[in-house]
Amino acid sequence: MKNRNRTYVKLMLALALGFSFAAEATNYTMGKHQPTLTLQADESVTQWQRELLGDYADIQSLTALNLRQAYITLLENVREKKGAWDDQDWNKAQAVINKLDARKNKLEKRLGLDDKAKIKLLQGELRALETAADAKD
Repeated sequence: MKNRNRTYVKLMLALALGFSFAAEATNYTMGKHQPTLTLQADESVTQWQRELLGDYADIQSLTALNLRQAYITLLENVREKKGAWDDQDWNKAQAVINKLDARKNKLEKRLGLDDKAKIKLLQGELRALETAADAKD
């Protein structure tokens, strides 16, 4: 049971750190120490960051002052592009959303109430768009 708890904690940590690390963490906890993600897959997510976030693609440099606008930009681009996406595209978009959410969690204490509320609404709409896409499949 103790080993399962460690595996769970490692997987949750991997999710918080982002998509590119998650598969490696899963393999590590399962006893497979060879990384499974290729550089190409990581570059693909980075490309999606640039496409979906534009000027806000460098997630680690986002501050409490521009985080809200990063979510707005993300949502605008998802709305525009989602019609042509397949499951793989949604997975890449979700990886970008997860990274942005992790950054928001780090900046949480510095965000104003208006920003927190707006970001929460934007997150909800992003999830609704993804759920709607899943329902079509």
